Amino acid sequence: MSTQASTPKKERHGMIRVFKNCWFLARYAFRYTPSYIFVVLCEAIGRAGDHILGVLFLKYLFDAIERGAPYTHVLAAVAIVGGYSILFELFNKWRLEVYNPRTNLKLHEGMQNELYRRARALDLACYDDPAFYDDFVWAMREADGRLIKIFSDLSLFLNRIICSAVVLGLLVVMEPVVAAVLLVTVLLGLWLKAVINRLCFERTRDLTLVGRKLSYIGRIFYMPDHAKELRLGGMAETLIDRYGEATEEKIGIIRKYENRLMWLLLASHLLTTTMPQAGVVGYLVVRYVTDPTLTLGTLSASITATFKLYWTLDDIGNYLTKFNEHSLYIEKFKRFLDYEPSVRGELTDVPPIEHLAVRDVTFRYPFTEGGEPTLRRISLNIRRGEKIAFVGYNGAGKTTLIKLLLRLYDPTEGEILINGRSLRDLDPEAYRRAVGVVFQDYKVFAATVAENVLAGDFTPDREQTVTDALRAASLEEKVASLPKGIATPLTREFDKKGTGLSGGEAQKVAIARAFARVLDREGGLLIMDEPSSALDPIAEYELNRSIMENAADRTVIFISHRLSTTRMADRIYMFDGGTLIESGSHDELMAQNGKYAEMYRVQAKKYREEW
Repeated sequence: MSTQASTPKKERHGMIRVFKNCWFLARYAFRYTPSYIFVVLCEAIGRAGDHILGVLFLKYLFDAIERGAPYTHVLAAVAIVGGYSILFELFNKWRLEVYNPRTNLKLHEGMQNELYRRARALDLACYDDPAFYDDFVWAMREADGRLIKIFSDLSLFLNRIICSAVVLGLLVVMEPVVAAVLLVTVLLGLWLKAVINRLCFERTRDLTLVGRKLSYIGRIFYMPDHAKELRLGGMAETLIDRYGEATEEKIGIIRKYENRLMWLLLASHLLTTTMPQAGVVGYLVVRYVTDPTLTLGTLSASITATFKLYWTLDDIGNYLTKFNEHSLYIEKFKRFLDYEPSVRGELTDVPPIEHLAVRDVTFRYPFTEGGEPTLRRISLNIRRGEKIAFVGYNGAGKTTLIKLLLRLYDPTEGEILINGRSLRDLDPEAYRRAVGVVFQDYKVFAATVAENVLAGDFTPDREQTVTDALRAASLEEKVASLPKGIATPLTREFDKKGTGLSGGEAQKVAIARAFARVLDREGGLLIMDEPSSALDPIAEYELNRSIMENAADRTVIFISHRLSTTRMADRIYMFDGGTLIESGSHDELMAQNGKYAEMYRVQAKKYREEW
């Protein structure tokens, strides 16, 4: 089995590619907030005008003082420049305080909704690929914020381009030597910053994994789910030790890059800040003293233009490196968005499941070291209405086979057939709607009972489905006793009046969710992985009886380590080391006196001793 989550082909990361990547992400802004680019352009042009007027006004002011111009002319110039600045600031305040917050929320909603849908469509194998998973987490965490940052940087970048072009033109006219010196030093500075940016990206990349370790340990100490375990064992000290080790690893990575970055940053500062400023100012002062044709206005305007041009050209370099950084991120984002699931199919009209066949199936998890198969050459047949049990010790391959039956993965070799047709032909989403499943690591969501049972929105016409599913899971009486019945919020994540359930009750909610999928569907399949693991033996017996009664005409596959449950199965499949070693009814397997019989007797003895 393969996925498209493999490492992409390396390409040269030039400016054309940077531009294409930034344009790729910018299209999302056009989709969700079309006016955003117009406002960005207005801000860029307006800010550039503010800088240009500053240079021209300073030249006019000093020249006017030198030649004794009427003060009314000076006041008029002051009024023009001041009025422009006030209007621009009013626009900018509206942009920052009114327009941007509203627009950013629209971008956030649009981007996150698309990312959530993409995340749901990913093959489960993507979570097995550490490199792809790191990119996935990064994309989810930064997508909308990165887009906002790109547009903010674009506004300032355009401003610097416009401003530097006009100021450079003014400076070429006033002092061409100064303009040439600044251009040379800034171009050299751009090259240095490109090197610095590459090193910073490599450092960030190396810090990502260790950052995840530190973040995980930090979460453990404030998450309620782990509070009891941390107080009852020695894991807290182990985690604290690992936090220290991860911190040392982080320090080592920082040391790896710090010397090179320090010298490069120092060289960049000397080249693009100290030398131009000291040299240019000194040159202009000498020119003013020795050249009587140089006016005070030209001197002051040249010095101001020098600093503005240096600053804008240098900032263009800063933004070019920022866009390069954005582009490197967008590469990860595009990889996530461009991913095409390998688990897919065309047939959306899924018929009632009359017959399920597993034919010579071998499976190995992708990205596992050594690539050893988890399942080897499994073959079995299940007909509609049969109650099937998968048994075996931990790691035998039972849950892995369930994942294949749900098309969370496809077999590495062999095939699974539904009514004689390959499961690969069926659309995964459509097929899974015909299957109710309870996972061993079931989850209860911060939503109402009804929404948890339906695994989605509740509408009044689905009330009977919810009630029937809760009855099948032996939870109807408990829910009826809750303050708001099926409308009661579960967990206190968002509602202080929410209800917390015991482990067994939460598991029954997951069982009800599985029943809700198949109760109204003919020929549905019910899969239960350890459905009674959180229950005591008496509650387990009652639940199993209820499940069998409510699933009488439906196909049921269940995994259970408690073999008292498997006695109700029509057929039992015994797994060991990824292979199928025994099959038959309980009585048949006991008569064979093999692995199943041995496991059953051990458990029966244990129960007799405990009871």
